[in-house]
Amino acid sequence: MVIHAILSETGQGGFLGSRQAKGLQILAKQVNASGGIDGHPVQMDILDNQTSPSTAVSLATQLIAQHVPFILNGSIGAVDKAVDALATPNGPFIYDLSPVEHPPAGSKIFSAGFSLSLEIQSDLTYFKSKGYTKIAALTSTDASGVAGFSTLQQVLAEPQFSSIHLINHQTFADTDVSVTTQLSVIKAANPQAMITWATGTPLGTILQGMSSLGMSNLPTTADSGNGSFAEMKQYSSIVPKDLYTAIGSLTVPASQLPAGPVQSAVASFQSAVSAAGGTPGLGWGLAWDPAQLLIGALKKLGPNATSDQILNYMENLHNVPGVIGLYNTSTSNHRGLTASAVYLASWNGTKFVPVTGPGGVPLSSPAG
Repeated sequence: MVIHAILSETGQGGFLGSRQAKGLQILAKQVNASGGIDGHPVQMDILDNQTSPSTAVSLATQLIAQHVPFILNGSIGAVDKAVDALATPNGPFIYDLSPVEHPPAGSKIFSAGFSLSLEIQSDLTYFKSKGYTKIAALTSTDASGVAGFSTLQQVLAEPQFSSIHLINHQTFADTDVSVTTQLSVIKAANPQAMITWATGTPLGTILQGMSSLGMSNLPTTADSGNGSFAEMKQYSSIVPKDLYTAIGSLTVPASQLPAGPVQSAVASFQSAVSAAGGTPGLGWGLAWDPAQLLIGALKKLGPNATSDQILNYMENLHNVPGVIGLYNTSTSNHRGLTASAVYLASWNGTKFVPVTGPGGVPLSSPAG
């Protein structure tokens, strides 16, 4: 049984895609060790889109011509969106591995991880708990940054966040090598906190600028795409202590999670990734749950399931545990997670340390 995945193993998204690929191979070994799918071994066919939308479209077009029933599509927003444009009512079923994508209701597209809205709600919940009323935003001009800022505006309009005001917003191209001009404008506005929306190298550009301008004490959130140990280790020398990243339960030590099926799933995931020499985090996990859910569909429906059958199965998940949370989906909900899946964490130089419980509610003290 072949599972086709188009991932950003190289290029700007390589810090995610390379780990997603390794995670899928670990998962395949686990599934095959327990009998595969109806006795058929699982084989991961992983294609590198090089973090290029045009390359991703070319690879997906070839798979669609072969009438494959589903595709795992990753790893960052702009690349995923390009492939989504190929989706039709006739298939294939596409599972995006970038959380920034918002699948249309009734489409054959699902999205991994928690939504932008839940992530930003958690950011603002944390800021509100600290008494911050003036914030700034620095977002990239690519698809992910545009979606992030649009969602920020929508969430800020919710009544529970009426005390928080966006006093400055700056943008930059993700190919820019410096954002000190934009950060200088933000610094002059004197916000109490800042939300950034950029992943990988562009975040490094922001952190370098903050360091050079003496802004390292400004509480700042980075989107969940940066919940990667490899990325944070790369930037450890310039990561401020008040940088907070949205992570899923899969990055929280299993012993610190509430007892239940999600904790069990996380413990198994963390053990498998650690045994393979990896450090469990979103880089490994964003593909893990989608692949697990699709394998569950194939075990139920049989290895020859059609895209229609897979869609029907995937739209009717009820309290199905994953490493990011419990999945409850419907025809209008193609993600299935709630705010209970979102934690904020700081980076201490070697690991993510949760500073909130689910939904951005602060812990009395950071977990060890």
